[in-house]
Amino acid sequence: MYWTDRWTEANGVKLHYMETAIFDDMMTPLVYVPGALNHAAQATELLGYFEDRRRISMSLRGRGKSEAPLSGYAFKDHVTDIEAVVDRSGVTEFCLLAYSMGVPYAIDFAAENPHIKGMILCDYPAKYPAFPEEWAARVKVAGFIGEENFHVPEGIQRESRALSLEEQLAKIDVPVLIIRGEKDGSLLKDSDVEFYQKHLKDVRFMTVKDAGHELWEPDKENFIRLIAGFLKWLDKKEKFLG
Repeated sequence: MYWTDRWTEANGVKLHYMETAIFDDMMTPLVYVPGALNHAAQATELLGYFEDRRRISMSLRGRGKSEAPLSGYAFKDHVTDIEAVVDRSGVTEFCLLAYSMGVPYAIDFAAENPHIKGMILCDYPAKYPAFPEEWAARVKVAGFIGEENFHVPEGIQRESRALSLEEQLAKIDVPVLIIRGEKDGSLLKDSDVEFYQKHLKDVRFMTVKDAGHELWEPDKENFIRLIAGFLKWLDKKEKFLG
């Protein structure tokens, strides 16, 4: 598996993403949007299970090697980051995989993007929160980001506004797989599942047994199997059984 560092720019902010240099053109590409303060390199091990497929993993502004401006962390700023990476890569007919807080960004992006073939949304509702100050303080203490970038969670919190994404869901015409954890740590509740069912045209749900929000723990193989099955179904090589 070979990964190549790539760079693009969104409204003057330099963004880092990674992609595989060797892949099969006949397989559906996979574009990954990380959650919260995660970044591109953290996903390469997980994405390594889908070898032979073109894979792109991005770092949104303020994460990983991407530039961390002092402001510009509103919801739409993050959506613009996804647009910049996809446009620069030239990828088309791809599956968009999003985890946790990356999910609402991915939904908004997908609502206006004609190049998406399918979506996998991992353990997050179709809404964006207004983050309390306690959230920024908590993630700084938890060590998710270096001290030199403490302004990033502060900016996300300060510029966040509560949003419901029902209008965006109604615009999505491609198949969507939603994966949730079985345990209490999951962030996707029954009411959130019903919301997806109500507003998406083509949606299926799968639950990872014994997992909370970290869907790859304790059974990574099961989580990988669900994603792989959906991707192969998009490839039209076999029936999606879950």
